[in-house]
Amino acid sequence: MSPKKDENPEIESFLEDIKSQGRSSPAGMYWNDFFIFLKKFGNPDDTNPPVPLILAASGESDASKHLRLSSQLYWALDHGCLDGALAFLRDLNSDKWNLGSIDKWDISSY
Repeated sequence: MSPKKDENPEIESFLEDIKSQGRSSPAGMYWNDFFIFLKKFGNPDDTNPPVPLILAASGESDASKHLRLSSQLYWALDHGCLDGALAFLRDLNSDKWNLGSIDKWDISSY
């Protein structure tokens, strides 16, 4: 689902808030934990949530990571688990996030 197709104010507000703090997405294993959390709300006949940009994709730009997190949140909205997803993310300490400066937001580290 395209994150901008039917904007959700709660999701957009959350994303703007974390971006203002320089946070693009959960870091490494914490993003994987979030992905596993989301998968619990899918069903066998459905698509999985978008995969996190970790491991080989960890060099993607903060903008790409932020967009992928957005896609995951819209997946959560479509699967009835947005409140839980946002609570999961809000409970992550600041050291468990990918951080970047806005002036380098669109630059990958490849």
